[in-house]
Parts: sequence; structure tokens; C-alpha cells
Amino acid sequence: MNTLRRSSVPILSHAGLAVLAGFTLLAAPAGSPHADLHGQGKARMTINAGTVFNLDASGPLPWNHEVRGVLQVSNLGNCRGHFAITISAGTGGRAFDLAGTMTLTTLAGDKLVASVVGWADPDPNDLKPAPTTFILHYDATITGGTGALTGARGHGRIDGAFIFSGPDGPDDTDPTDDRFCEGYAGVATWLYEGVLILPRGRR
Repeated sequence: MNTLRRSSVPILSHAGLAVLAGFTLLAAPAGSPHADLHGQGKARMTINAGTVFNLDASGPLPWNHEVRGVLQVSNLGNCRGHFAITISAGTGGRAFDLAGTMTLTTLAGDKLVASVVGWADPDPNDLKPAPTTFILHYDATITGGTGALTGARGHGRIDGAFIFSGPDGPDDTDPTDDRFCEGYAGVATWLYEGVLILPRGRR
């Protein structure tokens, strides 16, 4: 993974907010109708998340983008989350196209892997000439797993927003978005809603 560099691209000229937010669990309690749909190992999976990310935007598109965080997943418990994303020029009227992988790692070391494809656009409520707040969407397809999650499949969607940090210094009009540690470009919040299907015997 390339290292983070300050972007010279105008749309990213205010790079990076500085918080690592936790993840909040929207659980399907044991015994609920979502815990094991139809007795087939099919369960609703929901994640309400906040993450920190870096970005290598030092040259022309495509760019490399990495996201990390701590997650609470409705049916997997506390997990670590990691995204490895390529950002390309947008198609279909979008600002950017996004594609890559999402990996969830449980405390036991089992992994759940999904491919993600989506887009990012400036938030229409951010009226700055070079906006720092964006909305995002991914369609996720669970492609497998390891350990207790071997053979996992499923699908879901991610919707959220991300913000780049603002400028530091005496002319800073909003110090709440200052970068306060190195190695990241901003933070995001997102909601995942989908279905996790495990083979019989692995529910």
C-alpha cells in the first residue's frame, strides 16, 4: 500500500478530519427472527460504523485508498475492519467510482471477505468551492471466509459519508476538523445492511 501524501488536487486540498470513531452494534438478538432466517444459516447482518482512512492522491487517477476501524457486527461480535479500495474517475455522472475489498476479522481470527463496488459524490449540502464532505455507496458481495466463516456468502449495501480534514493554522475557521495525528486523510461514517449465509454446521 502506498503511503499517504498530501494531495495537490483542488477537490482534496483541505484533506483530513482527525478522529477514529467506534462502531455501534445494531444487533439481531439470539432468538430473534433475524438470527437464523428459515433455519438455513441465513442471518441479517447490520453494522453501524465509523472509520479512519488514508489516501494516496499524489498523482493522476486511479488512487489507492485504505480504511481501518474497529467494528461491532450484529452476528459476529467485535471485529476489525479493513478496506482496500481503488478510486477511479466517476462514470454515470458520479464524481468517483470505488472498487475493492472489505475484510472483517473476528476476535477469534476468522475472516469474512467481500468485494465492494460503488461511488462517491460531493455532499450537495457542502457548498464550499472545493467540498470536503462526500456521500458514498457500495454494493457488497460476500465472497468467502476462513475458519468458522469458511464457505460464507451473502450480500449487502453500504451507505454513508466521509469528510476530509480542514486547514490548520491561525486562519482556520473550523478547528474541530483539524488533523491531530499523521497517517490519515479523514474519517467516515457508514451503515451496512445485508444478509450473511453460512453452510450448515457453521451457523
